[in-house]
Amino acid sequence: MKSNKAGNIKGRTFDIYFIVVAFILLQFACCIYDDVSRAMIYAEMNAAATRGRDIHVSITNANEKRKVSLLPPIWPKTRLVSTNIPDEISGKVFKTSTEYFATLYDEEHVGTQTWKPWIQNFDYSKLAGAGVPAKEGKGKLLAKNNMWLIAANITEEDSDLIPVLITRNVDVKAIEHAINCGITSTNFDTKIDIGNGDYKTPFGKKAIVLVRKGGGVHKYTQKYSTMRVLFNGQELPPRDPSKQPIVYLLP
Repeated sequence: MKSNKAGNIKGRTFDIYFIVVAFILLQFACCIYDDVSRAMIYAEMNAAATRGRDIHVSITNANEKRKVSLLPPIWPKTRLVSTNIPDEISGKVFKTSTEYFATLYDEEHVGTQTWKPWIQNFDYSKLAGAGVPAKEGKGKLLAKNNMWLIAANITEEDSDLIPVLITRNVDVKAIEHAINCGITSTNFDTKIDIGNGDYKTPFGKKAIVLVRKGGGVHKYTQKYSTMRVLFNGQELPPRDPSKQPIVYLLP
C-alpha cells in the first residue's frame, strides 16, 4: 500500500510538472509569435510608407515642373476646372483614387507609342502590399489593387500638415471635418476609426500609414491613432469656405 501511495504521489508530481512545463512553453511560443507578427506589421508599414513617399515625390516633382509653364497642380479635383489645353489632367474630375491613379499612369495608352504618363517613376506596384494584391496582366486597375485614399481639391495654400495619402483602412469622415471646419485642442483626443469600414487591408485595425502635403511620412499603430497625433498637436483654422471642400477619394 505504501509503495502505491508513493507511486501515485510521484505520478501526480510528474503530471503537474508536465503541465507547468507545457504552459511555460506555450507562453514562450506565444511571445515568439507576437514578436514575429509585430515585426511583420512594422516591415509592411515601412514598405507602404516608402511607396507612399514615392507617389508624393512623383506628384510634387511634376507640379514643380508644371509651375514653370504656369500650369495648375495635378492633385485630383472633384469639380470641373476650365482649361485651355485639350485633355489636360487639371481639367478632369475624379470620383475614386483608382480612377485618378489610372489617369496619372495613362493606363489607356500603355503599350503604345502614345503612352505618356503624367508623372515619372510611378507604376501600380506603388499601390499594393500588406494584403492588397498587386495588379497583374493587362486590363484596368481595380479598387482591390489600390491601398490608397487621396485628398482631392488640395491647393498650394493648404497646410502642409494635411494628409494627402492615407491607407484605405481608415474612416476619413472625421479627418475631412477637421480639415474643412478646423480643429482645436479640444478635438485632439478624438480617436481615428480604423479597420471598421469596407476595407480591412492593409493593416486592419492595427495601424495606418499616411503622407502629409508637405512630404512627411508617418506610421501609427492603433494606440496612437488620434487627432492630436494626426495633426502633430497643432490646431488648424477653418478652411477658406470659398474653396472646394477637401474630400478623400476612396479606391
